[in-house]
Amino acid sequence: MTSPTFLRDLSYEQLQDLSENDIQQILNAENLYWQNKPFTKYYIAVNGAKTKNGELIRASGHHSKLNGISLALVGDEAIYADGTTAKIITGAGEALTIEGQSVALIGSRLDNNDEIIESPNKSVYICIYNDGPKPLDFLNNK
Repeated sequence: MTSPTFLRDLSYEQLQDLSENDIQQILNAENLYWQNKPFTKYYIAVNGAKTKNGELIRASGHHSKLNGISLALVGDEAIYADGTTAKIITGAGEALTIEGQSVALIGSRLDNNDEIIESPNKSVYICIYNDGPKPLDFLNNK
């Protein structure tokens, strides 16, 4: 998919030379481009998210909530049926942090190689375009 001419990339002089019709055509092309550009959604994990091994994430209970449910952060734990725990070690990186802690996502890894695969949150996500770079430390160990 080729990138259209974006209004933001034009100089002041170029913008002055455009007609209203030209501007509308450029805006329509921009909208079409962004609506059809391939991307991946990474949903934010919250308290009660599930891991591949079927265990539950226990968010730390800090003040950051989504629809009244605490967000899960790197460092929060999954609780296993046998009483053991595992810490979340990857998250959104610089794409989304709270008080310096990366927010956990579907796809975040735990220190026992488990992975978050499901979350009660079905509405809030980070959008990463497939042809673009991922943010620093995005789902990577530091």
